[in-house]
Amino acid sequence: MVRYPYIRNEILKIYRAIERIEFPLDPLTLFKQVDNCRIMTYQEFSELNCCSIEDVIMMCESRSGCTHYSLANDRYLTLYNASFADNNVAGRIRWTKAHELGHVTLKHLPYIAVSQIAEHNFNKVYDHELEQEADYFAAMLLSPFPIWEMLGIKTLFDIQKVFGLSEEASKNRESDYIKWKKTRVKTAWENDMKRLVARHI
Repeated sequence: MVRYPYIRNEILKIYRAIERIEFPLDPLTLFKQVDNCRIMTYQEFSELNCCSIEDVIMMCESRSGCTHYSLANDRYLTLYNASFADNNVAGRIRWTKAHELGHVTLKHLPYIAVSQIAEHNFNKVYDHELEQEADYFAAMLLSPFPIWEMLGIKTLFDIQKVFGLSEEASKNRESDYIKWKKTRVKTAWENDMKRLVARHI
């Protein structure tokens, strides 16, 4: 079961720690809030370890990104593919970084006691639920619905431009936003998010 309230509260903590909230958010800067996590590109990792990008992709079991975890040292290593090949556009890369930050923030790896989570292929027993959580985290971190009106979000282009999402992710967010508006119940979390962002725009 996806822990929606818990995820929203973790996002609120992240937003509270941001010195200057600007959109689109850069997940790389948010990783700095995590003391026990190092992040690098597939390209940097391949050079550091004298191996090919394909070797890194095989190790990560994903062309997009993955997170490794040392159970003994309680340390993370997040890797993401920074290449624009194979339609890996800037918005897709931003989403991947936010998705992997979700795995770290939500403590998925210690929870299931495994050493690796990959975006599309990891421990099959748990992947569906935890991938849903990481995707929800990425979506609400990068483009939280409560602030859309404040930022003047009205079109698909606005979503792409303001939040730096890919066309595919923007379409999904637009669809989810319409559903959210229909079933919306105002919460303290929504008010807190609005207040936080209002101070910076």
